[in-house]
Amino acid sequence: MTEKNHNHRLITVSICTFAILFGLVFKLLPVFFFHQGKNYIKNKDYVKAYHSLKTAYNFDSRNKDYRYYYVLALTNLNPTVKVQKSIFEISESREDDSARQLAEMEISKWQDNILVNIGDNYIEQAPLDNRVIRWDEKSFPLKVAITDKSNIELPPYYRTEILRAFAQWQASSDFLTFEEITGEKEADIVIEITPLPSNVCEGKVCRYVVGYTTPKFKGSTLKKMTITLYDKDPYGNYFSDKELYNTILHEIGHALGIMGHSYSSEDLMYMTTETGSSFYAPYRSSFQYLSSQDINTIRLLYKLIPDITNTPIKNLDTKGLIYAPIVLGNSREMSSRKLEEAKNYIKNAPDISGGYIDLGVAYAELNKTNEALKAMNKALELSKSDNEKYMAYYNIAVLYMNNGKLDKALTYAKEAQSIYDSEEVKELITNINHAKSSKKKPFKDKKLQND
Repeated sequence: MTEKNHNHRLITVSICTFAILFGLVFKLLPVFFFHQGKNYIKNKDYVKAYHSLKTAYNFDSRNKDYRYYYVLALTNLNPTVKVQKSIFEISESREDDSARQLAEMEISKWQDNILVNIGDNYIEQAPLDNRVIRWDEKSFPLKVAITDKSNIELPPYYRTEILRAFAQWQASSDFLTFEEITGEKEADIVIEITPLPSNVCEGKVCRYVVGYTTPKFKGSTLKKMTITLYDKDPYGNYFSDKELYNTILHEIGHALGIMGHSYSSEDLMYMTTETGSSFYAPYRSSFQYLSSQDINTIRLLYKLIPDITNTPIKNLDTKGLIYAPIVLGNSREMSSRKLEEAKNYIKNAPDISGGYIDLGVAYAELNKTNEALKAMNKALELSKSDNEKYMAYYNIAVLYMNNGKLDKALTYAKEAQSIYDSEEVKELITNINHAKSSKKKPFKDKKLQND
């Protein structure tokens, strides 16, 4: 045997030996960490048990024993965000075993505890596109600016009722605080008083809202909330003090992060059609008050870890906060609830564009593209304001882009851009053009908008 062949054989034997040893180690290591973790549990040292059992679980996440004891260790730890997320993920896993059952029991216990401590609420209606959006409580008081762009002399009670509405939210909670400032640029919440669009009436029938709220955010960073308040109704009348107060009171709820509506007529955030010309609960004949469910919902919202907030997520203090899916469920559950809310919205306000935009977003999240496009086209047909038209054009463009119909997507995106040359629509057009020129599929993580 030549020296060259001998060396080659030694290398082959060494590799085989290493592979065998590695296989044994890979097989024995999780067993070692599993038994080590069980002993730590027996001695009630749950932190060490967690680290050992997590290692065993990471080696083989489908092993029923590893899974069960890993969850058992987790349930005995302080429920940090990391612990909550780990337990939730196992509760949502496909394996129908004792580990998942134990995780589900722990989730149920947390949910019951939240209900006891918070009370009845409609938190499931709060998310924006299945994402929690709210201000970082540590940035309070929120800066509020009132800007008059109406070009007419408004009655003094307009400003008075706006400030009174903020005062009710502040007085009704133990954490909300606001500060009025004069600079719109530095404000967190802007109340912009503008003329009502001229095309809200068809013959003698006028359909309009006194105000609406639009969030401005980029990625996970919340920049501003703008409440658009109209100066007069379509007949040239000033809004009454009650209409203004109740409208702003309702819109502040949106500006704080309750992006949907309650199903209960007892709540301020309820949506209804009490008159032929409006569709929000605030248009009642008396001054409104926040219900216990309104307060409970905002309290719970500010206990959830946000997806979008004004503090960089990496810098957010999550101590004592709740991993949102524990309260809200998974994304499909949230989308299904959103679909029902949108249908309810349309039932009460069949001629309002916003309901069909919400319906289209919900269908898109459930991967029902044809239904989503049908809803968005209906929204475009019913659009009265530039904001509504922009949202409809933008969302139709996204739907076509995600479906690979790039020419149609570009047409609608440019229609949206002609109304509002926003950063979002610029990015959308860039994405579509890149896909057209490179012959590659566009990025499909582009979110639809419903504000």
